[in-house]
Amino acid sequence: MATPYKLKRSAVTGKSPTLADLEKGELALNFYDGNLYAERDGDGDVMGGVGIGTTVANLTPWKEVTNKNEIQYSGIVSATTYHGDQIIGTPSGGSFRAGAYTPDKLDKTKDSIDELNYILGKLVPTQPDNIGGASITLSGLNGGGGNGETSGYFCQGFTPTNNTNDAAPNQTGSTSYSRNTDSTISSNAITDYGPGDSGTLTGYVNTVGVGTTTFNVSFGIYAAGLNSNVTSDQIRVTNNTDAADSARNTGITSLFYEVYDVAFLNAACPDGYNEAYFTHGSNTTNSVYWYEDPSTVGAPVISFSAVTPPPVGTAVTAWSSGVPHYTQSSNNTFTYVVTVENASGDMYKQSRLLKSETSGQTAGFTNPGHKNYDAFAGGTIPPARNYGVGTGVTCLISQYPTNIHTTVLNTANHFTRWDCDTTYGHHLDQRLNYDKNVNIMGTTADWTDNVDEDAIECTVGSLTGGSATRVNAGATGDNPTPVYTAWNAATSPPAVYEAIVRGGDLTHDVTDYTNAVWLPTGGPDLSSGRSGNQYFQCQFIQASISQFQISYTGSLAGCWVCMPDNSAWTTGLSDTNGWADMFNEYAGSGTPRNDDPGCASGGVMDTNGGTFICTFGEESSSNDSNNRILVRFKLTSGQSISDISFSDT
Repeated sequence: MATPYKLKRSAVTGKSPTLADLEKGELALNFYDGNLYAERDGDGDVMGGVGIGTTVANLTPWKEVTNKNEIQYSGIVSATTYHGDQIIGTPSGGSFRAGAYTPDKLDKTKDSIDELNYILGKLVPTQPDNIGGASITLSGLNGGGGNGETSGYFCQGFTPTNNTNDAAPNQTGSTSYSRNTDSTISSNAITDYGPGDSGTLTGYVNTVGVGTTTFNVSFGIYAAGLNSNVTSDQIRVTNNTDAADSARNTGITSLFYEVYDVAFLNAACPDGYNEAYFTHGSNTTNSVYWYEDPSTVGAPVISFSAVTPPPVGTAVTAWSSGVPHYTQSSNNTFTYVVTVENASGDMYKQSRLLKSETSGQTAGFTNPGHKNYDAFAGGTIPPARNYGVGTGVTCLISQYPTNIHTTVLNTANHFTRWDCDTTYGHHLDQRLNYDKNVNIMGTTADWTDNVDEDAIECTVGSLTGGSATRVNAGATGDNPTPVYTAWNAATSPPAVYEAIVRGGDLTHDVTDYTNAVWLPTGGPDLSSGRSGNQYFQCQFIQASISQFQISYTGSLAGCWVCMPDNSAWTTGLSDTNGWADMFNEYAGSGTPRNDDPGCASGGVMDTNGGTFICTFGEESSSNDSNNRILVRFKLTSGQSISDISFSDT
């Protein structure tokens, strides 16, 4: 039978029907409250009851306030979604307390949330930097044995394997690249980047992932565990910690964010040009590039040819004491060939192949300077791959004498000392050993720290520079009749009693300069009849001199001074032909005489060098008709003087 639908009604406020008042299908309407009721079978949880059963349900649990255009509901409203403006309403305390933001009861919820979020944004610290654009630095690069370099430039003429997705490396010599040889790379850690509490971090060598780490929250109620030190395949994460500890972004309040450090750790890499980088979410570091060098080139090796001296017919020589010397002239060029093996592999270090060490040679020869690759036969810049491998490459070296007075002995280092430093090792401090003694006389007179026959250092009175000159010694013996005839430096051989000035040094000389060990050729044989005393006599012209200083460096056996054209002087010293003795003390008054020929004042001259005062007592060079002063030095076997000078006291 059909269920009858009936409508019951009431105008009493707060009255609602019971189960006994209603049958199924009946509706009850309270006209005062505006509520509609019906009998309902269903889930008590849904109905707000305690179980499954029949109850009376209020179909209109809200209250419409027409004069305020609002609907009021007492209790909890549940909805999957809600569209429209939701008013905040009045808090239980009756009003909102003052704070960072004070809402009004009629404010919309969405606007209040927006305002609160803005305020919180000012209170929350800035997030730490992410790895986007961060730079990676390789560490522990292995350049191979020896001093194998961990960087270099690419040689030209071959195509390096390019394992990257980027452009091939530069081969013009303008870009240096990191270099490695052990097929693994590591890097310094990039530090204090975020977020260290979420996302996946991956390290890549070329396009191959070599390690991955997923970050978790490390603090708070949602903490999932620490990631402080984690090695994943070939990357290592360390210091995954609170961003408050960050040195990169300082001042971050604790318990907001996390940061981490990450590095590559022995990541495998193939031969050729490679790159490595990290990604974290959508952020990617800059790539770091290097060359895994498969070259098997050894360290460079320097070797030399024999020396070719200046040709006799074109050499330019000067003479000192009858001994020939090379002058500062390009006609006096010495040449030799330097050979370098293993000059390059796939890479090279610099345009310079040979470094000329200025400290590795005497001052006697010009320095040829450094030698670049293009100074060698067939060489270019950049060099070709494997240049000089198997067969060495050669360069002609030319060096000629400098403007100096010296003798470069065969026990010295004549020529430049060379260094070769390549990507694959080095060969250092290599020089050609030359078995010749080379006499050199500069084109300029050189009296400073030298003995120059033509110009001896003298600054007595108004004289300057090399005002003293050598004259003939006249005869053997300590006190021969004084002479002052002009000295001829080209006379060869000189008299057996004449000491020799060679290479800027005054020596008791018994050398055979005809021996092939001496250059230039054409020198005299001084080995016979010269074992006795040898003398060196010089003069300077200056008036009004009663005393002066004699300085020398070296050793000698005697020294005498004379005014040959002062008759009073020569008469008083007739026993010594006018020679006063610097190895005897001046008497203290008068003029040196036969009974007291000493002329050393303030201490006698000794055999070991120094500065000594010569005095004429009451005499003066003005009383010499030519204002001439002679000084005579005596040398015995093994003695030599490297410097002589005369000066005012």
